[in-house]
Amino acid sequence: MLVAIAGSQGAGKSSILAELAKQGYQTISRKTSRSILTDWNVTLDQINSDSDLTKKFQEEIIIRKFNDEIEAVHSPHVVFTERTYGDLFTYSLFSIGKYNEFNGWIDSYFKQCMMYQQSYHAVYYVTAGHFVPVADGVRAANRHYSKLVDLAMLDVTQRMTMSKKLNIITTPNLEERVALISSQIQGDWSAFDYTMKLKHNIDG
Repeated sequence: MLVAIAGSQGAGKSSILAELAKQGYQTISRKTSRSILTDWNVTLDQINSDSDLTKKFQEEIIIRKFNDEIEAVHSPHVVFTERTYGDLFTYSLFSIGKYNEFNGWIDSYFKQCMMYQQSYHAVYYVTAGHFVPVADGVRAANRHYSKLVDLAMLDVTQRMTMSKKLNIITTPNLEERVALISSQIQGDWSAFDYTMKLKHNIDG
């Protein structure tokens, strides 16, 4: 059972995942973008200044994220992961969406991300604008840009995610965010666990 925490940079996703981990939940902690930059020995500025490299980078992100999450999709436990394929598509759109020569690639990438987005049992989208993003050498730290990304990302997330799977969290309070997610997941988990047992009894 794979559950995603989505949202713009600086929205507080990592803090939520850290708190969920303290409560005993399994989390997928690898930062996919950072791992690629390290492996390729390039900077984000180099990626963003080369459209072809941007495409290659975004395609690699999908592959690595899918490989990191595939086991969790079929896990009998609740596993939380940071970002969704809707997040990835939004950033690629900001990077090269303005270039008409990449229209075909953008449309194809959207379909790929839409397909992989369906692997999540639930998506929790945390809205931006509550905190000032911290510059870490990878993410953009401008709060106006973060809000702009938030507006586009929320739209993309709503288009890619079934409404019954999507939960939008607007409170900036960490305890309230985690309590909301934990209480809902525990309720969903009971139904999910019952379904798994029922399937096992029917199959076995």
